[in-house]
Amino acid sequence: MSLLLFKIVVTPLLIGGATVLQRRFGGAVGGLFTGLPVTSAPLSVFLALQNGSVFAAKAAVGTLLGLIAMAGFCATYARAARGHRWLPAMALATMASAVLFTVLARVPQRPGLAAAMVFPVLMGLVLLVGRQVSTAPVPHPWWDLPARMVFALAAVIGITAASAHLGPTWSGMLATLPVLSAIMGGFTHQQAGPEPARALLRGIIVGSLGAAAFNLVVAMELRHVGVASAYCAALLAALCVAALGHALLGSRMRLREMN
Repeated sequence: MSLLLFKIVVTPLLIGGATVLQRRFGGAVGGLFTGLPVTSAPLSVFLALQNGSVFAAKAAVGTLLGLIAMAGFCATYARAARGHRWLPAMALATMASAVLFTVLARVPQRPGLAAAMVFPVLMGLVLLVGRQVSTAPVPHPWWDLPARMVFALAAVIGITAASAHLGPTWSGMLATLPVLSAIMGGFTHQQAGPEPARALLRGIIVGSLGAAAFNLVVAMELRHVGVASAYCAALLAALCVAALGHALLGSRMRLREMN
């Protein structure tokens, strides 16, 4: 299976799963799922099998740094959503993310340095977004879920075509492009308003703590313990850190309060 085919199959399924969780349990849980390494983890395994452990380990450092730009998109959108409609908020968040990606691409690709940057930044951005408030459920039109999946698929195909010949650093960083965050946040903002969108985006940042733990383990251990052992350890680290982050930084609201 090619990388493009993998993305074509997996991305719409992830959008669908995150949307169902969001509607069932609220934005915090839908965001938490979206922020976990549900895309970057399979892609990292794919890179390791296709290009070798050294390439995948270097790409994991790029992904680790790219999480800052992805979370910057979420935080900027969440803050802008309170005073702007979805399109201006999206534009501001996209500009902020683009600037961060450009700067982070110049940072030395060392796992320790990347970890020292990403974990404090993610926690700070969660606090910057602030706590969510309770909102009433909003009915969704029948075309909402298919439209989200189609937009996600189109974005992924375009990004993959543009990044096909890049090295490990940008291959890793592009894995964190906020495609899912933009689609989920934009649709939620347009249909339900700024507060549900903010809850979702905040949850994505919290979930990204797990993604950061995953990629840190991959970057440090993949070349030393083998593919299976490294990815099992990384997955365990991601789940533990995400659970801890949700407990410490997640919403104190009950899971079903928004329903």
